[in-house]
Amino acid sequence: MEEAYRAALACLAGMNSLALPRLVQLAGGARELWEILKAGGARAAALVGAEKAASWAVDCRRIEPAGVLEGLKRQGIRVIAPQDACFPERLRSIYDPPALLFMVGGEPPGDVPYVAVVGARKASSYGRWAAEAIGEELARRGAVVVSGAAYGVDGHAHQGCLKAGGFTIAILGCGIDKVYPPEHAGLLRRIASSGCLLSEYPPGESPLPWHFPHRNRIIAGLSHAVVVVEASEKSGALITADMALEEGREVMAVPGPIGSALSQGTNRLIQKGAKLVMEVEDICEELPIACVPPAAAEGSGPAGIRGCGGEEMDPQELICVELLQGGPRSLDWLAARTGVPPGELLACLTSMSFQGWVAEEAGGRFRLLLNPACRRN
Repeated sequence: MEEAYRAALACLAGMNSLALPRLVQLAGGARELWEILKAGGARAAALVGAEKAASWAVDCRRIEPAGVLEGLKRQGIRVIAPQDACFPERLRSIYDPPALLFMVGGEPPGDVPYVAVVGARKASSYGRWAAEAIGEELARRGAVVVSGAAYGVDGHAHQGCLKAGGFTIAILGCGIDKVYPPEHAGLLRRIASSGCLLSEYPPGESPLPWHFPHRNRIIAGLSHAVVVVEASEKSGALITADMALEEGREVMAVPGPIGSALSQGTNRLIQKGAKLVMEVEDICEELPIACVPPAAAEGSGPAGIRGCGGEEMDPQELICVELLQGGPRSLDWLAARTGVPPGELLACLTSMSFQGWVAEEAGGRFRLLLNPACRRN
C-alpha cells in the first residue's frame, strides 16, 4: 500500500512535490509520514510547520489513502512509486527523484533507449521540421521519445514519434488530468493511447510557472540522452540540458543559422562540447543501448533481405545490417550495441563478408556493401 500513502500525501492541499520525497525519507516511509501528520502535534509541526501540521492533521483524519488510490484508478490514473519494478532505475537515482509518478497510458518499455527531444516553444519552421524528423526516425529505430508536450519542438517531436508508430512519453508540468497547453488536447489523447503521460503533480494541479523547470529534471533523468533542437540563450531547454549533464546523460544539439536567436543556445552548447547532430545516426551511436528497429531485433528485419544464396538472414546478421546502415563501424562499437561477444560477432561478420554483405576496411571497420546480386534474390 506504499503507493496509496504516497498518492494521498501528494494530494494534500499545499503539498510541495519537491519536499515530499524528503519528508518521506525523514519519517522513514510514506505510511509513517501519514501517521505523523494524522496525529498532528509537535512532531508534525517540526516536519512541516505548525500551520500545515494543523491543517493536514484534519485532512489525514478524514481521508483514507486506499480510497484515494481507488479514486485515481477509476479515473484511469495509475500511481507508480520508486519501489515499483516499472519505476525507471535512471529516474530513481537522480539527485531529486520524484516521490511518485501519476501515469495515464501504457507502461513504458524497458531495455530500449530513451531520448529526450526538447527545444523552443516558438520554434521556426526548420526547428519544427527537425524535431518531427528526429522523433520519427528515433521511433523507427526502436527508441522511446521523451518530451514535455509544449508548443513548438516538444509537440513536433511527439508527433514524429506517433507518425512512426513509436512509444512517446510526455512529462507534464501540471496535474495529469489537466490539458495544457489547451491546443494540444488531441495530441495528449494520442500520446495517452499509444504512449503515456507522466506527472509528479496530483490531479487538479494547475500548470504553474515554476513547475516546468522542476519537471525538466524528470525529462533529463528518464532519458539516456537529451537532444536540443532550437533554443535561445535563456531557453528552458537549456535547463534540461544542464540537468542532463549533472546526471551524466549525453547532451547533443542540432546546429542552426548563426544569425538566428533560436540557434544561439544550441550553437553555444555545441561550442561547449555537446555533440553536433546532423542525422539520427549521430544520436544512436552515443546511446548505451542499441538503437535498432524492433522488427530487426525480433529477426523479421527489412523485407526481402536474403543472402547471396537466397537464404534468409539470421537475426544477428539483420541487426548488423541495421547498425551498419549508418556507416562503417568498428567491431567494438558493434559489440557494445548488440551485446554479442566480439569473437562471436567477428564470426558473424566474416560469414557476411563471404556472402557479399560487408567488407572490412583499413583500421578494422566494417562497412555495408548491399551487394546488388544479393538484393535481387
